[in-house]
Amino acid sequence: MAKFSLTPYNKATAPATEVLAELNQNEESVFISYRIQKGLPLVDLGSSTPHKERVLKLWEKTCFELFIKNEKDSYVEFNFSPNFEWNCFYFAKKGDPLEEWTRMNRPATEILLSLDHYFLFAEIRKELFPVGFFDGTHELRCGISSVIKGPNGVLSYWALSHHDTRPNFHDFRSFEKIF
Repeated sequence: MAKFSLTPYNKATAPATEVLAELNQNEESVFISYRIQKGLPLVDLGSSTPHKERVLKLWEKTCFELFIKNEKDSYVEFNFSPNFEWNCFYFAKKGDPLEEWTRMNRPATEILLSLDHYFLFAEIRKELFPVGFFDGTHELRCGISSVIKGPNGVLSYWALSHHDTRPNFHDFRSFEKIF
């Protein structure tokens, strides 16, 4: 299991909160969890009504993102929102247009919310990745990130690291070898 603390792109515009993530895998699945602690009232978690459906542009509000890239530089992007909305995109190579990976079914997700913690857990089945995605791969790199919407509507961008001159979750320099 790998544990991470995400860093805001611009601390001046980010709410005073903490975003943590954990990543693990087994033969069948990849497991990702996100936790917001400290300053939870400063985070807009959206509607409390669950919408368990595929939605585009989740990054325009609070959402959690996971990128998994193989040695061939193809990668899959997952988006999860606080009300169970989700999406998945496949990029055969960097710079490909945004295209939903429709073979991916909604990952199993659980959400726990208390007065001072928000926790999202997702299980992603490996069998639903593109054919051959894991074949011969000795190194997978991951980008773990989040968009946090503050109560004033301002978006802050959180990731393992930031290397671009703008918030860019697709920048491979921000990916880490995890598996």
